[in-house]
Amino acid sequence: MRAFLKGDKVVYEFEVGNVDEELLLMFSAMEIGSKSKAKEEDIISLSDEIVGKWWNENKDRFLKVDENSS
Repeated sequence: MRAFLKGDKVVYEFEVGNVDEELLLMFSAMEIGSKSKAKEEDIISLSDEIVGKWWNENKDRFLKVDENSS
């Protein structure tokens, strides 16, 4: 990998076959995020909502619930 400045851009070069897909996904997410007009509070609120919904749907997989107890 090699990185260099070209005008007002940073250019990353990778050898074919040596591309880290996670790194490319991170760069893509950064690019998309930089164009967002969402406020940080809105993003945190949405994240909390998603995590809460996920937990409600999946908590039984992680917690052993004694079905015989009242």
